[in-house]
Amino acid sequence: MGLGALFPAGKRMSRMLLTALLLSLVIGLFVDAHPHFGIEAVPGFYAWFPMFASLGLIGVARALAALLGPREDDDGR
Repeated sequence: MGLGALFPAGKRMSRMLLTALLLSLVIGLFVDAHPHFGIEAVPGFYAWFPMFASLGLIGVARALAALLGPREDDDGR
């Protein structure tokens, strides 16, 4: 599943997301982080972790909307 699947009508939003990710990766090369956990020492952790966490939350929200939302055949009564 690519980013186009998340934002089918918004290529601009996909580009902004990728730009923010790349900018965060580049800035992370120059910032001296002091990791408290082992995973924080992975290069680009502070860039990719929030991105994947956000995408995961979007997936959970869509799954809950599909399960708990109104059915297509309901007329609202």
